[in-house]
Amino acid sequence: MEAVLGSRLVDADRIVENPVVLVEGGVIREAGSRGKIKIPPEATVRDASGCTLMPGLVDCHVHFTGNDTASPGLQREPWETRLVRAAVVQARQLIDAGITSVMDTGGLIGLHVRNAVRAGIVDGPRIMAAGRYLSVTGGHGDTHWLPLEWVEEGRPYGWGMDGRIADGVDECLKAVREQLRMSVDFVKICTSGGGGGVVDPPWVPEYTYEEIKAMVDEAHGWRRRVVVHCYYPEALRRSVSAGVDIVTHGNMGDDDTTRLMRERGTLLVPTMSVYERIHKLRPETPVSEMYETLFTNIGRLHGAGLTLALGTDTMGGIFPFGGSAFELELYVEKVGLTPREALTIGTLNGAKVMGLEDRLGTLGQGKVADLIAVDGDPLEDVRVLQDKDRVKLVLAGGKTLKSLL
Repeated sequence: MEAVLGSRLVDADRIVENPVVLVEGGVIREAGSRGKIKIPPEATVRDASGCTLMPGLVDCHVHFTGNDTASPGLQREPWETRLVRAAVVQARQLIDAGITSVMDTGGLIGLHVRNAVRAGIVDGPRIMAAGRYLSVTGGHGDTHWLPLEWVEEGRPYGWGMDGRIADGVDECLKAVREQLRMSVDFVKICTSGGGGGVVDPPWVPEYTYEEIKAMVDEAHGWRRRVVVHCYYPEALRRSVSAGVDIVTHGNMGDDDTTRLMRERGTLLVPTMSVYERIHKLRPETPVSEMYETLFTNIGRLHGAGLTLALGTDTMGGIFPFGGSAFELELYVEKVGLTPREALTIGTLNGAKVMGLEDRLGTLGQGKVADLIAVDGDPLEDVRVLQDKDRVKLVLAGGKTLKSLL
């Protein structure tokens, strides 16, 4: 048994001063004030005095590409090299930043990194992976600058996200079944154009209701959730009406689609930091058109009562792994949420999107011991979470993956 001491415990449910968290067998046995919890004499004590204890962060939108650069051109490095970098370097970057769970929302590399972590070959966060995401011909999952036959064959020369083209109900069903055959954790569908798309601008709806409904029903029959890449009202209406579970991006929805998402209990994963970075680096790109209303729209969606979770669209290169906490800063500084609300988005709400809120997201008794100790108080300044050197301790499933104590 281990006893982790801190100056403050913060999660979505409570704030505790001078806490102790008892961990045994990868599970939290007790967590509360040191004055109320007796530390067993046989326990190994980890003293994180001066630190805030909190659940590990959850990023519900990453892409393990293994790339050094985030340029969507023909990849010169072998696919195998990128796979190794993703498993060894990018997974470690996440852990060092206190990110203990992620969802890879499209890419064959992420599926293999997940398998390596689960097998104990490499250390990394808990990973749920979608495999190849599904797209219409010419849509967001079609790598437009490659020959069509290469994309259809799934050649790994692209950005690492490896879209799978499927048109018509029958082909869509086959594509979903192919992903299920690979033991994906959820199914990802592109139901609108891309945020920076030129061939496929974000306002284009890219699947019919009938196609989406067929894919959703098939995935649900296998007890898998469905995530959609989606921006504008028509694509949102089709997707949510067809029963998708999670919308990623979603920032251009109107009042009617917002109401529909709330009624259906659809979960939402905005991705602000990727647009913030693109806008600063390349303000002339189509992304900047959406950037003008990005934070106001996200604030409206939060105010409407939707469940929002942290997502970054991290891809490597200029969008480095381990930078997920920047999204929390944007929730506070640009959207106007409190640090406590932002932390809930980055922890418990992420667990809800993963379907693991009964196991993750808070430091309650019986929860899996995903715990980090941060030097400082994120309730005073949420930016402390962006300094990996201030993340002093990271436990994932009770296993120590980082310790600077």
